[in-house]
Amino acid sequence: MFRSVQWRIAVSFILLIIISMGVLGIYLTNLTRNSQLDNLRSHLEKEARITAEAGLPAFLGQGGDLDTLAKKLGEEIHARVTIIALDGKVLGDSQEDPSTMENHATRPEVKDALASGLGESTRYSTTLGEQMMYVAVPIKNQDKIVGVARVALPLVAVENSVNHLTLIISLAMVTTTILAMVAAG
Repeated sequence: MFRSVQWRIAVSFILLIIISMGVLGIYLTNLTRNSQLDNLRSHLEKEARITAEAGLPAFLGQGGDLDTLAKKLGEEIHARVTIIALDGKVLGDSQEDPSTMENHATRPEVKDALASGLGESTRYSTTLGEQMMYVAVPIKNQDKIVGVARVALPLVAVENSVNHLTLIISLAMVTTTILAMVAAG
């Protein structure tokens, strides 16, 4: 009889441990993902603003090819760089030939950049075949918008980090459950 009561109490504590660790695991995983996405967004915004400044002279006809600039910047910052005209025509891209690319006027980050000064979108890239975060800013000549600079990076690193954390939490849950069962026995 005592053994039965002892196991009921032990099972209750083990379930409490599992549920608590599960809730903590979900919280930590979401916190990590959101923190890393915020850091990536901030990094991409800075790179997009640098790209906008570097691209302005070419928009003003003061030399430089925008496609060459996009390719050079993309190589330097290890990100996809796209320079877009106001009508959505791609003028430069670090990974593709701009003449073969579709119009980008309807892309959410481009529309938001033109409307509010900053656009961000996370979506699957059919061109690259992976989940990407895009950040776009307007290219301005004084107060007049002349184009859009967009920078993007894949979310592979963020997902790998979150998956690693999930694995660690899962292993901790299994280990703690086994230790609680041994202690209860």
